[in-house]
Amino acid sequence: MNEQGTVLPDRGVYHGNSMSNVFVDGDILFFEEVPFDQLECGDIVAVFERSPYYVHRIVKKENGFAVTMGDNNTIPDKLELNQNSKFGFVRNYIPIKNPGTVLSVTSGTDGMEQFQRWQKHLWRKHRLVGILSPLRFFGRFRIPAKKETKFRDGTVQWSFVFIPVAARNPAGKTKYLSRWKRLFFRVPKRPADMPEVIESRQTLEPNANFPHNNLL
Repeated sequence: MNEQGTVLPDRGVYHGNSMSNVFVDGDILFFEEVPFDQLECGDIVAVFERSPYYVHRIVKKENGFAVTMGDNNTIPDKLELNQNSKFGFVRNYIPIKNPGTVLSVTSGTDGMEQFQRWQKHLWRKHRLVGILSPLRFFGRFRIPAKKETKFRDGTVQWSFVFIPVAARNPAGKTKYLSRWKRLFFRVPKRPADMPEVIESRQTLEPNANFPHNNLL
């Protein structure tokens, strides 16, 4: 219960992309009620001011206000937090890939360093995409890798001379063996009679003992 007497959730299931460098879909997050004055830059909080709820990191705090932002986002949130805001401090979580483990969330100074490192990574990635984008025009002129090798499990591999370029699994999903091979080579398209790959997403169903709060 916060200062306004509102009962806030104490846990929730993460879904979204804005903090996917920290959490993945299905992770169970635990929220703690802490005074606003104890929050630091780098802390991750669940914001309950509007629906749907969301989980972002505090990237700036001054003059009684805190600015939040998703690690994967490029701009801060418009909604600023203050001592009257409805929020929960995310201290621990249970990863969906290892449900028997409770992990601590990186917060404070270490959390801010984690955020800054990830933002630099995104900047480099976007810059590289911008540099390589003009090369897409030349995609039609990529070298065809025609040498085909079939394996017993149904996997097909294409090569150029003796250079392996890409492989396609029995479900029809093609994967190039490196980025530069995707840039300079091309392989035959998936046959029309081959089924498309349908990726399944693992989720948790709500039950009486566990409130299902989708957090973006």
